[in-house]
Amino acid sequence: MDAVLLTRAGELLKDIPKWRLPQAAWSRPAAAVEALAAAYDAQDGPAVKVAVARLEVLSPNRVDRIADPADVPPPEPLQERVTVLVHLIADPDESTAGEADGTDRR
Repeated sequence: MDAVLLTRAGELLKDIPKWRLPQAAWSRPAAAVEALAAAYDAQDGPAVKVAVARLEVLSPNRVDRIADPADVPPPEPLQERVTVLVHLIADPDESTAGEADGTDRR
């Protein structure tokens, strides 16, 4: 897979824990992270590219938003998923099959 694309994916994933969104808005980034995990696990470069683009569009950092006190950090399951993906993408030789899709069999 394209190293530049994977670097961008890693950068976006590392930013997600800093994002603050309304509680109801977290489902879309969570779905994009799941799509990225599935695409990465399948080694599907075009699908990884689509998932990265989707995360870029969803990033609250793209637009200067007025902070709402009701905005919350990512839900814990999403934060855990992001952490796994960051490490998987940063060091793919340390991974095992199924880790990106949450079915790690170690």
